[in-house]
Amino acid sequence: MDLKTMLAGGKYNRGHCPICACPTVFVELGEWLRDQYLCVLCHSVPRWRAVIEVLDSYFPNWRDLTVHESSPGGASSEKLARECPGYLGTHFFKDVQMGRCRDGIRCEDLESQTFEDERFDLVITQDVFEHLFEPERAFREIHRTLKPGGAHVFTVPWYYWQPTRVRAVRENGGVRHLDTPDYHVNPIDPDGSLVTREWGYDLADIIYRSCAMTTTVVRIRDRAKGIDGAMCEVFVSRKS
Repeated sequence: MDLKTMLAGGKYNRGHCPICACPTVFVELGEWLRDQYLCVLCHSVPRWRAVIEVLDSYFPNWRDLTVHESSPGGASSEKLARECPGYLGTHFFKDVQMGRCRDGIRCEDLESQTFEDERFDLVITQDVFEHLFEPERAFREIHRTLKPGGAHVFTVPWYYWQPTRVRAVRENGGVRHLDTPDYHVNPIDPDGSLVTREWGYDLADIIYRSCAMTTTVVRIRDRAKGIDGAMCEVFVSRKS
């Protein structure tokens, strides 16, 4: 979408994009700001910008760290790959052996990773954990692969007003739906990713019970940085 089309009839404001790291214009293309409040330069959305803002604020040396991102996609992932020499992005390919590569991208299952213990300073997941069938296993695996003092920085749609709700489970080699199936866009699968969880106010407790990591919720509302809208919180879970 070109700049003229983006600006036509839309609400917009000037600011400074954490991803572009330069002055820009942020445009509202719809009411659901989480996915429809775009930077005209990099076409990033608020939750991506929020992740980079949190990294800049909480881990200002992130470019010098070892970073694993599971299921990368979008402008924030591109920035991480471009500016951090120690960055490694992985995807879960159903037909590739774990630890092997397809087109230069390593295949890993967050719930059962092949990485050695204490490999990474940071693990990043952006809207991934609402699609896992056994997220507790994935939290434990992330804890295992983090160095002492490392952190898991992540986003999920957060229904903070309700307890976590399970929407689908594995059963007898298949999937049993507990609610109407809902799918999100998957950058490597045209069929999308099934939503298995609606994470609620007990998310931090679930993480702590799974792997003893303590979690901070970072909520940013800053139009000058193009960060606004519902469900744009960034979670930071730290390994002691």
